[in-house]
Amino acid sequence: MKNQKNHQYMTLTKNIAFLFVLLLFSGCKQGEKKEQGGSQMKSEVSNEKPFVRTQNYAAVFNWATQDEKLVMENTVPQSDQLLALWKNGTVENVYYDAKAQYDKFSYFPNITFTLKAEDETAAKAILNDLVMVKKGIATYTIHPVGTLWLKRDAEKIEQRGLTSSYVTVWTTNKKPDMDLTKKQNDAILELWNEGAIENVYFDIEGTQQQNQKTDFVFFVNADSEDGAKGIIDDLPFVKEQIASYQLYPVGIFWMGLNEE
Repeated sequence: MKNQKNHQYMTLTKNIAFLFVLLLFSGCKQGEKKEQGGSQMKSEVSNEKPFVRTQNYAAVFNWATQDEKLVMENTVPQSDQLLALWKNGTVENVYYDAKAQYDKFSYFPNITFTLKAEDETAAKAILNDLVMVKKGIATYTIHPVGTLWLKRDAEKIEQRGLTSSYVTVWTTNKKPDMDLTKKQNDAILELWNEGAIENVYFDIEGTQQQNQKTDFVFFVNADSEDGAKGIIDDLPFVKEQIASYQLYPVGIFWMGLNEE
């Protein structure tokens, strides 16, 4: 495991300069084994490193400059800074989109991630300290996304076939009953087991209290936006109009959890 981690670190180090030359972070607004229909569905408990009273936030960035020289000059310090945040467990589940269709700037890819913080004020302090924010390269908004429930299962995803990823940011419109919640749960677990979705974050408070928080977030693997919508629109919460979602392309999975 140590050799595998060292190899992963070296690979990231070799690629990071290129990826962060392409620096814009763009808009994005594990469970127990389960028996269903006689077949066993496996899911993995998240191995998130312990943080005292931390929450997860999705960071939504937009370009604030058209100055390519400014971006290039800050590539190395920004890449070093983000890698350090990933290594200490503050940043996780990073995706990059080299073929961004929205908020595209030159040849730079858009990058999305989630981060941990004690509260929204602490999350903003982390983001405000980013070189790209300090230097006026990008602006951001953040969304609370709850707890990581189902992480990425690389084997299942590879068996299904590698595709692009889309993040879905959900808002519960009305409180679901327990039966419908179970159906939604089962459907999400099945999609995860098929490799169709990954990195599912769930906020029980937002779902139960309809408090305008982001209730859950997950990443959909599909060949197109229509393909992603086809997967999502078959979920019970959509069919029963319990929840609505926003969909954003995020490209290719890059860095997950920095686990031992």
